[in-house]
Amino acid sequence: MECNKDEAIRARTIAEKKLSDKDYVGARKFILKAQNLYPGLDGASQMLTTLDVYIASENKVSGEIDWYGILGANSNDDDETIRKHYRKLALMLHPDKNKSVGADGAFKLLSEAWSLLSDKAKRIAYNQRRSNRGFQQKVPGGPPADANGFAKRTTTNPNSRNHPVPGYKPPVVRPPAPVASRRTDTFWTICHGCKMHYEYLKLYLNHTLLCPNCRQPFLAKEMPPPSNLPRSTHKDSSNHAAATQNSGPPLSGLNTDPSIASKAASVIKQVNDRLKREREESYSGWPSKKREADECAGVKSSYQMPTGNGGAAGTGNFFGFSNPVNRSRELNYFETRHMLMKKAQAEIHRKLKEWDSMEASTESKGIQNNETAEHEIAMNVPDPDFHDFDLDRTENSFEDNQVWAAYDDDDGMPRFYALIHKVLSRKPLKMKISWLNSKTTTEFGSLDWLGYGFRKTLGDFRIGRHEINKSLNSFSQKVEWKRSPRGTVTILPRKGQVWALYRNWSCDWNENTPDDVIHKYDMVQVLEDYNEEQGVPVSPLIKFAGFRTVFHPHTYQAEVKMIPKEEMFRFSHQVPKYQLTGSEADNSPKGCLELDPAATPLDLIQEATGTNEVSQQR
Repeated sequence: MECNKDEAIRARTIAEKKLSDKDYVGARKFILKAQNLYPGLDGASQMLTTLDVYIASENKVSGEIDWYGILGANSNDDDETIRKHYRKLALMLHPDKNKSVGADGAFKLLSEAWSLLSDKAKRIAYNQRRSNRGFQQKVPGGPPADANGFAKRTTTNPNSRNHPVPGYKPPVVRPPAPVASRRTDTFWTICHGCKMHYEYLKLYLNHTLLCPNCRQPFLAKEMPPPSNLPRSTHKDSSNHAAATQNSGPPLSGLNTDPSIASKAASVIKQVNDRLKREREESYSGWPSKKREADECAGVKSSYQMPTGNGGAAGTGNFFGFSNPVNRSRELNYFETRHMLMKKAQAEIHRKLKEWDSMEASTESKGIQNNETAEHEIAMNVPDPDFHDFDLDRTENSFEDNQVWAAYDDDDGMPRFYALIHKVLSRKPLKMKISWLNSKTTTEFGSLDWLGYGFRKTLGDFRIGRHEINKSLNSFSQKVEWKRSPRGTVTILPRKGQVWALYRNWSCDWNENTPDDVIHKYDMVQVLEDYNEEQGVPVSPLIKFAGFRTVFHPHTYQAEVKMIPKEEMFRFSHQVPKYQLTGSEADNSPKGCLELDPAATPLDLIQEATGTNEVSQQR
């Protein structure tokens, strides 16, 4: 209805104003209202996608921006899933197709998320930073309060009554301890769920803790101590029976048999002696004979203290309590330092093993990968028929100020470029390099090739950060290049070079194009240097029957193709070649080209050929 349309346009205008004021949640509310009023409103869905990106960018996970949320992905998604999310959103948010307010900013956030998550090394580091948790989340049951690591707790029960027991002599009531005798480094708080009181160290003040009683989280705010708090809880915290609970019947309801009390005291003394020996053994490093004897007798240091109803704490069920509470002591300074040193050493060893495994795995270099760890790439490549291409890329082949093509992590073809600043050593190989990257494709028209997640192998490239590289097998061949007046590196097809073209290439390719359509290639030889007005002429190469990697040029002039400037992204990668002279072997075809199998797609190597139509017209 037209009236609804007017209201929807008004709501969209309000949403755009709120988006400009960075009130993304409010803007999303109004754009949803506009959609409900008039589902066919222009730009509503695009603006909603833009707002979702902005809202996700404001979310923090362990202090880090939620880059996964910006892409609409999960942290456990694989690289292909993340790439599909990126391509889908890039198609919707690209400023050329999304004219809504703030679309360019959302697209920049999307590009930053893709830049980080498409780089395996950066993604691993980001995931490690995301996995860090706040300190309060590492204390599952709340921290200990007294010097021995026990949290003191008590509850006030207004419905409790004192029931006199015949023959029971009430204990002498002592006045409460003065406030000055209480500890100054602790505070009292209360769980709002079960109304249980706890005493914690003040470093946990205003932290979210987990109640040991009801297992529910609560905010630890300072509260006055309970009115029925026993004086002993403030008097001496050196004993290991400091936890008290006053939620049940009073002391008059307890069994005070002297034999049971003596057994409890004896067991507690054994535990205390055991803890003292363990502290001494932690310095010497050897267990004592007394400890071995205690273990045979069944005395353990990780004891249990059943508490409740104001009773004393022990290691057994002396007072009839069936739910003991596990307690552990607080470490002293030397034990804490020793524990932290051990933990740091374990973390260092773990990190070293992780780095060793990264050096042994396949190196992944993204377009903007400037901080990737160096490692050797292992590829299974068929042997060439005649020429050994590995002789063209030995340690002695690298020189300063050269650009080399390197294999990518998509289908293993050489689509990355590295500028060698300086060769530091040759045996072993060690070079200072910079990876070349680019964020624009405007030199060949308006097609956003990079925005759809594809590689760029021609045009202008920026020089990335310096890094040390020790990998020899990562590189394919030296590439001809020139430096532009702006300081960028320009790589274009040159006469005589051999390139692989995307067989099914189309300007309509996007993130939804299947891989089996993308990874089909034709081999061509460049006939003339690239010309910005006319493009570049290429001649197809034909497989020579009986060989794996031998090709010969097509002889018919009608088969020559002209690749215009707007279709330069049809070029996939450059292929190293060697022109046969006939002297390599008795059956080597003179004048034909042998291509490097490491840069030749496997389907072309395994392609069956019929009889040769060897050209006699050349």
